[in-house]
Amino acid sequence: MKLFARHEATVSISYGHFVLRDVWCDAGDDGESLGDAQDQVAGASTYRLTVLTPLDPFRAGLELRVWAGEPEADSSQWDGCRQLELHLPTGEMIVEQITGGAAVELALPQGAGVYGVRVYRSGEGNSQSFLIDLWWQTPLPPADDDEDFYGDLWN
Repeated sequence: MKLFARHEATVSISYGHFVLRDVWCDAGDDGESLGDAQDQVAGASTYRLTVLTPLDPFRAGLELRVWAGEPEADSSQWDGCRQLELHLPTGEMIVEQITGGAAVELALPQGAGVYGVRVYRSGEGNSQSFLIDLWWQTPLPPADDDEDFYGDLWN
């Protein structure tokens, strides 16, 4: 499978998690993704994916890979893994640190759509790392094209 992009970053962890979401569409999930993540590596609602850390380390390593299609599962040793879906109406995504802004911000080569996301975690305490694989799956459902967002923004 073709690798479109690879990003490495250090993520500052606050409140035991960080978030993946669309840059402009930050529709609230009323804690749905955080609730879905309990006892898992990550959880999702339609527009938000929450990645949990077992403890609150100051920083964690992150590798984010964007693929042309669903990649093979990573064969490295991981303490946890979960596969989810994320809707990205603008095709621009951020990895958001709860109190520190964006750790990664990128325009996805395939644009808006429903993306598959596989989140891996390893390590404990202040020595944790994450691998996130992301790939385009399908166009957004018709009612999820974010036209209302842009209409409200410029009208």
